[in-house]
Amino acid sequence: MLRLSLVLVLSAVCLSQGYQGYKNVRTADMDFLHKQKKLFELMFYVDQQALTDAEYFEIGRNYDIGSNMEYYTDKTVVQDFLYRYKEKKFERGVLFSYYNIEMMEDMMSLYRLFYTAKDFQTFYKTACWARLYVNKYMFVNAYYTAVIYRSDCRYVRLPAPYEVFPYLYFDSRIIQEAQKVKMSRGGNYKNYDIGMKRGSSDTYMIYSNYTGSCKECYYPEYRMSYFFDDIGLNSYYYYFRMVFPFWVNTKYYEVPKQFRGEFYYFFHKQLMARYYLERLSNDLGRMKPFDWYKGKFPGFYSNLMYPNGVAVPKRDEWYNVPPYKLDYLKQIDLKENRIYEAIDYGFVVDETGKQYNIYTPEGLNILGNMIEGNFDSFNYKYYGSYEYLIRNLFDYNTKYTCKRDYIPSSLMTFSTSMRDPMFYKLYDRILYFFQRYKENLKHYSYNELYYPGVKIESFHVDKLTTFFDYYDATINNAVAVENFKEGYAINMKARQLRLNYKPFTYRFGINSDKDTKVMVKIFLGPAYFSEKYDEYTYFRRNYMNFFELDRFEYHLKTGMNNVERKSTESTFTADDYTSFETYYRKIVKAAEGNEPFTYSEKLFGFPDRLLLPKGKREGMPYRLFCYVYPFEEGKEYEFPIFGKFYYDGKAFGYPLDRPVKPWFFSMPNAYFKDVMIYHSKEMSEYY
Repeated sequence: MLRLSLVLVLSAVCLSQGYQGYKNVRTADMDFLHKQKKLFELMFYVDQQALTDAEYFEIGRNYDIGSNMEYYTDKTVVQDFLYRYKEKKFERGVLFSYYNIEMMEDMMSLYRLFYTAKDFQTFYKTACWARLYVNKYMFVNAYYTAVIYRSDCRYVRLPAPYEVFPYLYFDSRIIQEAQKVKMSRGGNYKNYDIGMKRGSSDTYMIYSNYTGSCKECYYPEYRMSYFFDDIGLNSYYYYFRMVFPFWVNTKYYEVPKQFRGEFYYFFHKQLMARYYLERLSNDLGRMKPFDWYKGKFPGFYSNLMYPNGVAVPKRDEWYNVPPYKLDYLKQIDLKENRIYEAIDYGFVVDETGKQYNIYTPEGLNILGNMIEGNFDSFNYKYYGSYEYLIRNLFDYNTKYTCKRDYIPSSLMTFSTSMRDPMFYKLYDRILYFFQRYKENLKHYSYNELYYPGVKIESFHVDKLTTFFDYYDATINNAVAVENFKEGYAINMKARQLRLNYKPFTYRFGINSDKDTKVMVKIFLGPAYFSEKYDEYTYFRRNYMNFFELDRFEYHLKTGMNNVERKSTESTFTADDYTSFETYYRKIVKAAEGNEPFTYSEKLFGFPDRLLLPKGKREGMPYRLFCYVYPFEEGKEYEFPIFGKFYYDGKAFGYPLDRPVKPWFFSMPNAYFKDVMIYHSKEMSEYY
């Protein structure tokens, strides 16, 4: 069963509720090393059906699931999977989407098979078999989720999503170049010998550009292609959907449901706030509301191509909704009306027609579950899944009668969703439901937000500077190899410029009339222009556009406290993944007894590089908001991938989770600071 603490993964992923101990490091024993090595290897060249000299090949080929049913906790799960397998539901070359219901159900049966294996050896043998015989996309998604939640795989790290399926993250021209390099054995390509293999190793470097590099003149949204196409950001979104999959039903799994819908809301709110700040750096301003029937929808243009040679469908800006999608529009209208009725009337109805008040502590959670349409939705038959409908509406592929012909568009896979400008339009519309709900809640009173005896006297921050620097990503899985040994020797890289920033320090002067423990929160939001708004009007329009940068606890002493906090200490960010080949070679050396192997409890997080929006060369104005409030006793939780976190019971995004009142600006425990973010074109300046 999924562990009890799963539900609170939401706070760590959603950037709001952090904990300073997330960087705990452990030293691996041999049992962990062997598990890590075995599970890692199953992701090598996953696009190829078999590497006959790999350890998993003989294990998978000789394993019989039906003859080992006693090694699974639920035999009906095994029977269901085997029935689907015999019906050829897992054809290897068929493309996959979670938003294709038939495919999702098939993938779920594979996940349940993995999850119900009684011990690690059974799970591993099952995974070896599946690696050889089932659809590769279903295998990877079910396998990722199973490794995340099986207790015997705790802290095991799998390769980053862009290393497993590089063609979902890199331009097809890069993939083709990699294949040419492999076929020509590096002929006519610059060869970088960086000595990562035992003996010698050659790294072939291919330079990658962004999808919008030639389109921004015609489509202004593509000025932000460096943000849309960022492999770390897209991987982060993939992990978010894997950590708490919408197809998990807490009725059958030991997962408390009290935060699930709220998590869905707040995670996307944070992403949209960060996106909005990036829009400002590119002079794009606010997104305009659109009409389903008359709206001009942003196009999607990329050179992504699936391994079967079919391009990810594009969507031209002037396209209207195809006739065969018109039924989705009718369903969307119907669901929107029902959601608005629930928000405005203040209640939802269950399947028996009984009414339930949503202006209660659990109301936001109910609303979030309804809109996502996850398996805890209050009344799925009546409210459906709004997200499912709008994603499918913009799935501008051709009609198909056989799933072999199915071609998922950008919005139909988690790895490519954030590359599509329409993603942000759709979630802006989704977040309006929640904003409308929040505005109907009772606003925080002055006494609820005021902290007597504590005053922020000063708040300073270093100069904020961003720049682009190169990052080298491993794309070995983009090429075919003859065997595992050859694949181990290849080191194929895609080099790409990515947004980064010069690390900086926050400095607070906080006066306290007592010794006390506090929580400090720091937000970044749009600039305040006094000639247009007063403070209250400005914040009323922008409270939802503030992105939470950090959250940390601190012990104040009586008198003046000089508090410093580095940007790199942010409780919710993480550095780039250690590359595929570097990590694996460390595992091999440690397993051979040549060196110790350490691993972190936190495997992934929001990309630290993207903490700040790009800004401008001459400087771009933004606004920092700092808030200090009493530390309240809560509970420490630990969960897969995202490590430890401390939950104090406050709403996600507190105190900016609701519209504000004028007294916000006179509280001594709140502080606003106008800042400039500068963009430097001198990459080497900060190396």
